[in-house]
Amino acid sequence: MERGIYCVSSKQNDYTPNTVSMLTYWTRRYVLVLLGCLLLLALAAGIWIRIDTYEHIYSMLELRAEQLVDLNGQAPEESEFSNKLRQMEAGPRELKQPFPDADIIKDDSSNRKQQMEAGHHEPRPPIPEAVHTVDTAGNIQIIKKDENAAIDTSALFAVPPSYQNVLAGKNVREQVHVDSQTWLRVGVPVYQNGTVCKALYISMPVDNQIRGPYGLLALLTVTITLAGWLVLYFLSRRLIHPLREVAAAAQSIAEGNYDPVLPREVKERELQQLIESFRHMAAQLKQLEQLRSVLLAGVSHELRTPITSIRGMIQAVHDKIVTGAAAEEFLQISWNEAKRLQQMVEELLDFSSFEAGAAPIRGEPVNLSSLINEVIHQLSVLPEFSKVRFEPALPAEPVWVNGDAGRLRQMFINLFDNSKKAAATLININFQELNQQIILDIEDDGKGIDTTDQPFIFERFYRGSARQAIGRGLGLGLTISRLLAHAHGGDLVLLRTSAAGTTFRLSLTRYLK
Repeated sequence: MERGIYCVSSKQNDYTPNTVSMLTYWTRRYVLVLLGCLLLLALAAGIWIRIDTYEHIYSMLELRAEQLVDLNGQAPEESEFSNKLRQMEAGPRELKQPFPDADIIKDDSSNRKQQMEAGHHEPRPPIPEAVHTVDTAGNIQIIKKDENAAIDTSALFAVPPSYQNVLAGKNVREQVHVDSQTWLRVGVPVYQNGTVCKALYISMPVDNQIRGPYGLLALLTVTITLAGWLVLYFLSRRLIHPLREVAAAAQSIAEGNYDPVLPREVKERELQQLIESFRHMAAQLKQLEQLRSVLLAGVSHELRTPITSIRGMIQAVHDKIVTGAAAEEFLQISWNEAKRLQQMVEELLDFSSFEAGAAPIRGEPVNLSSLINEVIHQLSVLPEFSKVRFEPALPAEPVWVNGDAGRLRQMFINLFDNSKKAAATLININFQELNQQIILDIEDDGKGIDTTDQPFIFERFYRGSARQAIGRGLGLGLTISRLLAHAHGGDLVLLRTSAAGTTFRLSLTRYLK
């Protein structure tokens, strides 16, 4: 019963369940950073608005107190305070002296006093909603009280803890909390004949005054956040769009399509570099896939042909179908085919070793001139090189390089064999030395390399159009030769090629004793 190994391939589109799109991921973080910065700014602005509003209201309340207190005469009675308040509510803007018998509050407002005496106009301060006095005996006189207030304001008219400071001649600013409302209150001394006779307190709620700026600040914060989110969303979307196309192209390549659609008009340098690198990678993968297909076909053909030939010839000899000289010829052909199989297997093994970095390279002084002459002599006696003439132009004295004699010999055999396969009849080896580098130009008079094949001759498993027509070799000779040159600290390049011949340039490092 035959057993087979079945390979099942399936398209996998697995994504981590917890992942999100880049647009969502970065937009959320941009908005969080923006919102955090705006909240910090809003907090600082709110504190500043609160301080500035409180200072403004305190100043305006003190200004009202100055208007209520007698300037030059006796302290006003409760009825006179009430009359003055009614005048304020009627809306006069000129600051007149309401009580000619009282002294002004003694504070540092001399400039404002001079402006009032000159009849200058000022913006009308807000009308206080609660006014009362406390005399030296602690008696309270309510001057104004809002009877229609939604909350109980009786706590405003108690004897304040600070009234002793006011009676001592000091102005007082304080906050009073009544039923979850904040009121600002100022207390000023009232003088009679140079002596403090009572404390005047005027109060007004501050919540309504500060709610408007806070609401505007909140509206600005929300508006800026939404506007910033929209801007960041569209910018992120524009930035991520080419990345999405690259991701789609990668998925297309994973599905076996090596001609993906990639964005072309991208202004960002980094994205353009990414797209160009991806396009180059796709082209390389396409080429490698083509080479893989060619390799499978080529290796299958190259292995099947000699094996079939060997099997048929040995079978003919074994069955006595051929005898004598014909049998000897069949055995010789089988031997040659076996050697060709061995050579192909060795090429594959060498290539695998170099690709894995496991090929050992011995470092020892090698006389390059002597080695090249030995290789020329070795090949000249072979029948396939009988029509090839070598013309080495090497110096008479030894030319030493540091390397592996066996690997260097393999590299020269590959190059000479490549010229022979191009129908060359003359191979010149020209020598020069440049900056401790040994330069060897291997020039032949073969038929040259096709223009379409030139960019790929050092690619692994690449066989030129002529080689494919012949159907010989794995396309690893020049690849292994370049790898050997690199392993010796040098390089192998195609210098020039035409219908008149081809020249390869090999550079190696001179051995310094």
